[in-house]
Amino acid sequence: MSRAPAEEEAAQGPALTIDAESAGMRLDKALAPLVSEGVRGRRRRIEEGGVLLNGAACREPARRVRAGDVVALVRAEPPSEPPQDVARLLGRQGDFCFLFKGAGLHSAALPGKPGDSLEACLPALCAPVLAPGEQPELLQRLDQGTSGLVCAALTPEAACAFRAAEAAGQCEKRYLALLTGALAGPVTARRRLDTNDRRTTRLLDEDAGPLRRTEFLPLHGFEGEACARLSALLAPDAAEAPPALTLAACRIRRGARHQIRAHAASLGHPLFGDGRYAPPGAPAGTAGQFFLHHGLLALPGQRCSIAPPWPWLEDNLPPEARRRVRAWLETVD
Repeated sequence: MSRAPAEEEAAQGPALTIDAESAGMRLDKALAPLVSEGVRGRRRRIEEGGVLLNGAACREPARRVRAGDVVALVRAEPPSEPPQDVARLLGRQGDFCFLFKGAGLHSAALPGKPGDSLEACLPALCAPVLAPGEQPELLQRLDQGTSGLVCAALTPEAACAFRAAEAAGQCEKRYLALLTGALAGPVTARRRLDTNDRRTTRLLDEDAGPLRRTEFLPLHGFEGEACARLSALLAPDAAEAPPALTLAACRIRRGARHQIRAHAASLGHPLFGDGRYAPPGAPAGTAGQFFLHHGLLALPGQRCSIAPPWPWLEDNLPPEARRRVRAWLETVD
């Protein structure tokens, strides 16, 4: 396969011309020389209109290419800074930046989907505080449906220091979660998680070890009329409200994919609205939203906290419960 002329690349992004040897290949395979993504990423890029075949969008990964066909990527617009309710810079501390990610935004760039993630917007978000030569690197990932803090390192040394602190148990990550059911008291989920090649994390009958456990602490319970009112507000299409809801504090040291969600479900208290880990028939939040917020991150020499962007919280919590929430996000033992 040979590259298309430079003027064609400038008009439509990187391109190649199919040679006789590559004739008959599937489009998703023929695209490999243009992108470093795996086959799933290439297929996604094609299906979402990010690939041109002879100048026209082709959304068929299995389409067979012919000698002389020109395959090109659609040139992506450079990512701009997203609205502040979706992502924003909270500040710089030493060689770290702390950012807010709203629910609905991916943390890391997905294969085949340039932009549309906190990672893609990182340079624009951190630009006001960067020194010459600094390049921010995302150190954490939150689920798309989780809001809250994400930390980025501005130097390779800072990235290494963060990971070393995590490995030594010197990082503390505090969350707020709205759980289904009445959580009677503090409890720690200890089971190890299997995240390998799974959309849904599986729990194993083994102890995860002290750095991979999840601690839960009830902050306020909703029952009776208060539960029905909150459920109707957050899941208006649900057939019925759960008998109780619990606003819980959660703490982890090192996280795995879906850790809090899977551990909460294993205790019989899945996150309210979390269709992936709740039992069949459980109420779903608006647009499938569950309620999990990363509100505090503390590591040696740095600490940042942010309140959850949940308008319903202040209106439905008594003063004492609001004080407990603030203390959980502001005080590190």
